[in-house]
Amino acid sequence: MKKLVGSVICTVCIISSGFAQRDFTPGKRRSDVFGGAADFKEYRPFGLQISAGPTFMLTRRFPITKQIETPFRDYEITTKPNGLPGVFVEVGMLHFPGKRSKLSQRLKYIFVSYIDWGIGFKLLGGEEYSKITTLDPTTGAALGSVDQTGKFYNGFVSGRVTLHKNFYLGKKYFIDNGLGLNFDYNVMRAPEATPYTATMLSVGQPHRFHHPFVAQMHYELGFGIRLNRRSMLIPSAQVPILGFHEWRGGASALKWFDSNYLPLLVKIKWTYLFEKKVKGCAPARVNDQDRDTMNKN
Repeated sequence: MKKLVGSVICTVCIISSGFAQRDFTPGKRRSDVFGGAADFKEYRPFGLQISAGPTFMLTRRFPITKQIETPFRDYEITTKPNGLPGVFVEVGMLHFPGKRSKLSQRLKYIFVSYIDWGIGFKLLGGEEYSKITTLDPTTGAALGSVDQTGKFYNGFVSGRVTLHKNFYLGKKYFIDNGLGLNFDYNVMRAPEATPYTATMLSVGQPHRFHHPFVAQMHYELGFGIRLNRRSMLIPSAQVPILGFHEWRGGASALKWFDSNYLPLLVKIKWTYLFEKKVKGCAPARVNDQDRDTMNKN
């Protein structure tokens, strides 16, 4: 008899949980947007996130020409930078806020949908083409020219934390906006002393190279897809918008040779919530934050 009563109570708990979690799990009265059987498992408000994808250095599109005067010769130097493709990968976690702030409750608005962070490696590359024309200091006539190209690839160990706000497009898709900070250290640094830099230095055009430590504020824009109740897939793009590592008026671009390069990360992020081990019956309710952030309708 005790076993029968216990089974009935557990059954009632599970059924109640199913109705209470209508934002979590598709019920019989509506279409199953995820497909397959209903999921009555409980998940923790945090889990794993893995991101990876290509990188590319954004830079100016048009060449710049300037003249340099020396005691013996005058030079006209035209430079044109280009970005080169790279790659990055990171592993970390995502966290859904456990409680809403008083302001959020009062305004009935969620300011932060989730927070994620990661530690990884990124490879950034670029090149700079230069044409150096020697001029006659008296007449200004061209005496000859030299074409050169300098290339570089820098590898960074990276740490990142980002606050995200989601705007849902139905039950399964959403626009993901992120604002955060990244801290990178240049562990695989391209050589600064090269034939290209030596040639430029010989004509009175020294180069500048960014500091090995990089700190930036970045913005991330993505399109999220809820695969099921515990995982999401989010293609996105991330670009720095403010730099702190070397204060140049807040410029977020990285200086190399005689040009500025802005790292663009195109990423695919996969998230996976950890399962909560529930003893006995599953709880009949979930909190408002879980409904509004993890499974917003």
